[in-house]
Amino acid sequence: MAEFEYFAIDSKGRTKSGRMAGDSVKAVRRLLQAEGLTVLKVKSPSGNIAQTSAGSKFAEKETKKPKKTGSLQQKTGAKGEKLGTEFLKRLLELHGSGMPVAEAVKLLNQRLSDPDQREIASILWRELAEGRTLSRAMRLLPGYFSESTTYIIEAGEATGNLSPILKKIISHLDEKREIRNKVISGMSYPIFVVLVALGVVLFFLFFLLPQIKEMLDSLGGELNLMARILIQGSNLIITVGPFVLIAALVALAITKRWSKTASGGKKLDQSMLKLPLFGEIFFLSELFQLSSLLATLMWSGIGLTENLRLCEKTIKNRFLRSQFRSARGLVNEGKSLPEVLRKYKLMPLMQLDVLEVGEKTGNLGNSMEDAALAFRDGLTKRIKIMTSLVSGVALGFAFSLVAIIAISIVTSIFQVSKSISY
Repeated sequence: MAEFEYFAIDSKGRTKSGRMAGDSVKAVRRLLQAEGLTVLKVKSPSGNIAQTSAGSKFAEKETKKPKKTGSLQQKTGAKGEKLGTEFLKRLLELHGSGMPVAEAVKLLNQRLSDPDQREIASILWRELAEGRTLSRAMRLLPGYFSESTTYIIEAGEATGNLSPILKKIISHLDEKREIRNKVISGMSYPIFVVLVALGVVLFFLFFLLPQIKEMLDSLGGELNLMARILIQGSNLIITVGPFVLIAALVALAITKRWSKTASGGKKLDQSMLKLPLFGEIFFLSELFQLSSLLATLMWSGIGLTENLRLCEKTIKNRFLRSQFRSARGLVNEGKSLPEVLRKYKLMPLMQLDVLEVGEKTGNLGNSMEDAALAFRDGLTKRIKIMTSLVSGVALGFAFSLVAIIAISIVTSIFQVSKSISY
């Protein structure tokens, strides 16, 4: 009997490797399958690797081609995150029904109709077939799976409790995308109204108003004061506007360059948090994502120190990230999490009281989830206020501009008609 080295995945998605004695590769594979393992490969004493029958054709096809992950990694941002989330949902459907992770990924590679998701499954299955874990394979696709997501999945693999972890990850990503979509949809209408109003104003000022002025001049009349102010204003915009635009672009470029420095970025992000209404939205958005991810990581079994380190990387506001880093340092020294969050004013007092109760009763994960829900509700409420306010201001601005122009033109024509009647 010879001794064979094998790589396999158990029913909970954990990678297993070792040595097993057997007469042949097929015999060893049968023994491993009898133990409930999904065999990825079996290495013979001569060093040759025998792929499983389920993945041999796929492996042969992949060995003829170089790894192509660059095109996928370029699709970052909201679109990449959405595709990654959809893939995780398909994976959860299969794995949650009892199918091992490797078999689920292999089946998705064969069944998915979306080319991007199928390519994701193809790359993940190739890595799994080489003995890597799912979390390690996902790190090859950072445009689709964030670093924090892969670490949560790694914790789920280590504890053998991957299915509920996938549910929490998907829930977190869906909520984050839903809030982002609310902001985008809420701002699209007022932006459209403002653009239409500006288009109408420009049409009146640069096309219709000059023709009316020419007509009035031919009739011996003149525009009233309001119309003359509008025409002079339009001429001033044409003359000075390009210089103002250039100055604004230069100022924007300088600000952008300054924001890339450590001190400049922190000061700029800190000033963003002080903006009326919008500052609250930025702050609550960061707190919602932070607390939701903290709760998910706590349920995954990751220690608090590592949990905070991973969450720090997801904070986009550089001022808040700096404050959180200082708070994390105190937690590493043994300080209480609610205590240091209160010191650096990283959460409202109400949520900090909830976290303190959860820490004392050993239910910090539940308390963090409650805090995340409170931040989500507060964020949704302020987004509604913001969209209503911006929509009202945009409509008022558009109506005022059009009304001023219309009144100035109508009154000018009316004055001329009165002079003609006499």
